[in-house]
Amino acid sequence: MNETIKILQSLRSIRKFSDKKISKKDLEIIINSSIRAANASSRQNYSIIVVDEKEILDQMFYGANIGLVFCVDFNRLIDTAKHLNYDYDPKNIRLFITGSIDTCLAAQTAAIAAKSLGIDSIFTNSVHRAKMEDVYKHFNLPEKYCFPLIALGLGYAKEEPEWKKGRLSGPGIIHTNKYQKLSSEELDQLVKDYDDQELKLGAPAAGLSEMGFERYLDWFFTKWNRPFPEEKINELYDILRKAMFLVEK
Repeated sequence: MNETIKILQSLRSIRKFSDKKISKKDLEIIINSSIRAANASSRQNYSIIVVDEKEILDQMFYGANIGLVFCVDFNRLIDTAKHLNYDYDPKNIRLFITGSIDTCLAAQTAAIAAKSLGIDSIFTNSVHRAKMEDVYKHFNLPEKYCFPLIALGLGYAKEEPEWKKGRLSGPGIIHTNKYQKLSSEELDQLVKDYDDQELKLGAPAAGLSEMGFERYLDWFFTKWNRPFPEEKINELYDILRKAMFLVEK
């Protein structure tokens, strides 16, 4: 494997960070790499909020050294259009999807760039678990045409994770030419794969046993797969409506 492939295959989520600081130079490299990600028509329909407030880092980024909030954002383009006496209205789902793709590509590129510098990371949806109005207020986000999509914590691992998760790579993930539903036999194999301690798709057998489960997916579907509170779902709908990304027909 070349170095790029090694970096990609060494990515993992860190939830315990050391106190070691990320240098300004490394942070600049990460951000400058992030904005090189592919984007639609050179619009870069996102904004990146760089966070170094310890209280917020502890609350939303698992105590990382630096936090990056990646927002789908059309305000820069709207303001530029007005400056040139043009009208630009991104009020449609197609542009929200396009902006979300731009935003995710930039975020993933930041994580890869960080790892190439020996800096670990964690992606989190903490911005959605928090009260959204508070998130907008704290980061001074525009109410319209801006939505915090994903947060990325950056730092140095305090300790190596005991269990580095594997990834599915066969049927159900990779489809050739056309989408193919899994057969009963393939579903049976998938269930077994999650419990294969060499593949590490699920969880350590000892941990599952302590919780009273024989299979990882039994735990996942009964304990982990808890419903997202309805009030939070409605809150997200309300925020997207205010941001003009969700327009009722």
